[in-house]
Amino acid sequence: MSTPEAVRAELEALAAQFDGDLAKATRWLQRKVLRQAAALDALNRRVVTQRFVLRTLDELGRSLTADEYVAARARVADAELRERIEAV
Repeated sequence: MSTPEAVRAELEALAAQFDGDLAKATRWLQRKVLRQAAALDALNRRVVTQRFVLRTLDELGRSLTADEYVAARARVADAELRERIEAV
């Protein structure tokens, strides 16, 4: 989802590219890539943590009951993220 500020910045970068100011356009693209890399790193950390928890539960010989899973999924505040988590 793009904010109006992000769209405006992208348009300015495209305009700079058309005007021949490749340095400005490149700096914008580098910032965008760094933001995306940071977001991907944060997501990866969450996945790693979740895998760790699941392995630990498996080693203990215990898993979530269906009711515990449904309750945990329902507590996820972000609707988009909740939809990415498979329902039982």
